[in-house]
Amino acid sequence: MKFVLSSNNEAKRQATEALLQEAYGNKFSLECVDVDSGVSETPANDDEGIRGALQRIANAESILPGRNGYFGLEGIITKNAYGTFLCGWAVFRLKNGQVGYGCSAKVRLPDELVEGFSSFRKLSDITAAAYPDRATLLPVQGTNGVITNGMYTRVDEFTDALRCAFGAICQ
Repeated sequence: MKFVLSSNNEAKRQATEALLQEAYGNKFSLECVDVDSGVSETPANDDEGIRGALQRIANAESILPGRNGYFGLEGIITKNAYGTFLCGWAVFRLKNGQVGYGCSAKVRLPDELVEGFSSFRKLSDITAAAYPDRATLLPVQGTNGVITNGMYTRVDEFTDALRCAFGAICQ
């Protein structure tokens, strides 16, 4: 089985490899290709996050056609009456066209991160500035790992979302 992840992000790669390992053992290959999402640096709602994941898949497929499945992952922020939350979306598309969608749990962002947020800036850059002593943790733990003291990392975020997307269409 040959799969493509539409990102070179370490946390996204780790989560995707773990899912495929669980599903297929060692009978898979995963290629990672860094492609543009066509949306904001940090999407600000579910629709934009899903659209970005789908665009990543389309761009990855144009570079690496003919694989068994493609993964698009996008971290987003959402707002409601109780605060601003961080979560991740996963979209998985099989070569037959079936698509699965999944979302992770949401982690409330501290007010100091929200105050500096703009959808045109990377949330990780804002987090690194707010928590300079934990900036080295960001590539794998992500903002959610930093603000939860490692209890719910970016790998966890994308693992949850991937399980929902993948499990919905694969048996």
